[in-house]
Amino acid sequence: MKNLLFILTFLVLLSSCSDVYREFKKFDDLKWDKNDVKTFEVNINKDGEYDLFFALRHYTGYPFTTLKIEVTQIAPNGRASSKKIEIPVADENGKYIGDVSGELWDVENKIAEKVFLEKGKYTFKIAHYMNSNPVILVVDIGLIIRISN
Repeated sequence: MKNLLFILTFLVLLSSCSDVYREFKKFDDLKWDKNDVKTFEVNINKDGEYDLFFALRHYTGYPFTTLKIEVTQIAPNGRASSKKIEIPVADENGKYIGDVSGELWDVENKIAEKVFLEKGKYTFKIAHYMNSNPVILVVDIGLIIRISN
């Protein structure tokens, strides 16, 4: 049993080694308002190619098959760029996508691949642009940055 626990711990640590950044922002009332833009401050320590992931945690009952977000990236030189992305939350049959624990669902979606980021401080702002406001049953959202393979 101790060996199994050691191996599982090692695998979890190994799988997260390529994460350069991982942060989540909570919604205390399980409602994400359009005006509630979440900001992530990221220090990149080394020039290179990175993959960016958006993470969503929601409860069963989330009423949509997607979540429409806008991600704004502000580079160390102050240059800003924005991208609108539709995150799948359920398949065409309405079955939720992701990992589930009880009524809580975790969805992780790659939103950019092999993006060159230079050393410095980046700011990422994430807002939703759904027709329905607020978006309900959202627990938190996150930004994950990993070194590209």
